[in-house]
Amino acid sequence: MAQIDIALNSEVGKLNGVILHKPGKEIECMTPSTIQEALYSDLLSREIAQKEYRQIEGFLSRQSSIFYIDDLLLQTLEKEEARIFLFEKLSTSDRLSEVLPLLKKLEPKELSRCLIEGIPQTPLMPLYNLYFTRDIGVCFNQKSMPSHMATKVREREVLITEVIYKFHPLFMASSSYINPWKNSKVGTKLEGGDFLVVDENIFLIGQGVRSNKEGVDAFIEEKKKTSDLFYIITQELPVEPESFIHLDMVFTLLSRMHCMLYAPLILEGSRYQTLLLTVKNGKITEEIIMSDILSALSRLGKAYKPILCGGRNRLYQDREQWHSGANFFAVAPGKILGYGRNLYTIEALNKEGFEVVSVNEFLLNEKKIDMNDENHPIVFTVESSELVRGGGGCRCMTMPISRTKI
Repeated sequence: MAQIDIALNSEVGKLNGVILHKPGKEIECMTPSTIQEALYSDLLSREIAQKEYRQIEGFLSRQSSIFYIDDLLLQTLEKEEARIFLFEKLSTSDRLSEVLPLLKKLEPKELSRCLIEGIPQTPLMPLYNLYFTRDIGVCFNQKSMPSHMATKVREREVLITEVIYKFHPLFMASSSYINPWKNSKVGTKLEGGDFLVVDENIFLIGQGVRSNKEGVDAFIEEKKKTSDLFYIITQELPVEPESFIHLDMVFTLLSRMHCMLYAPLILEGSRYQTLLLTVKNGKITEEIIMSDILSALSRLGKAYKPILCGGRNRLYQDREQWHSGANFFAVAPGKILGYGRNLYTIEALNKEGFEVVSVNEFLLNEKKIDMNDENHPIVFTVESSELVRGGGGCRCMTMPISRTKI
């Protein structure tokens, strides 16, 4: 396995390492009666989802080292101390107490599989959402931090992430693991889709249905241990509809100078508060209500040109935001990955100078591209009729652990 230092100081630096999970048998276990519990709005076809996902895998494998969460979990569970930690955590769940004796008898390979795919006729449910690896863990600077989820159905995903961060050699070599949630208040929540790293001392955090002020406060307490001065920009999000689940569904960074946003909320949603916090020498020394995220970033010397999800037509803005039209993943400054189905969003990018290249075309080597040329922005488009029905985009399906500093 490739060794890599945990290092992430931006959203757009050249990608060096990323954690993925292929949609597997677990998504086939959903039924109409479990859709709501699984946090989905429709059933997915595993075959079609995997076909689309292979485009993302193939593209990212040419840009970065890829680590699959399944492999990392298996390698971690081969260590006795990791299994002891896992079982101690599982023992605190009344729901899983009856299945714990069975799990303790399993060899690491089977244990790893059961933790992801579940065990039929037991409370150990499949991890339907695991291919959205972004949500369950966050890397920033040289740290790796498991998320603190808002829903119980995703708690085991975070436990898997914590076990990996705490015991896998990839993370132990960097001494990166932190956990700010040990003594947090009941109800504290902070998920990775709400957490954006602007630079090593500026962070954007959404506050809505999946993350809250208590989660931000817990992160601030942890960050104070290693930084004398940093800034937090918080953005209030609507509770409904479900497409506003995380900040990265309405705002993502594309390059050193471009961002993608859903204008009705980010530029016109004045009733949803944007707050700029300055944390200096262990204290919040300033809180400023800002008109929007762009103004807050500009105040910190970070000027971004907005590109509008759906273009300038409100109808298309709403439709394409629903289908993750603002959810882009940067593999290098100005080299971004997103759903090609969002035609008006892609057109808006093209008008701002982004060449449009389909991932399939790229993988067939029909296009020779210098990924280091920041003067040549490109949006690489992925086919999506099935993955999008899970409620997330390319940023949602990636957990970056290392980027080149910019």
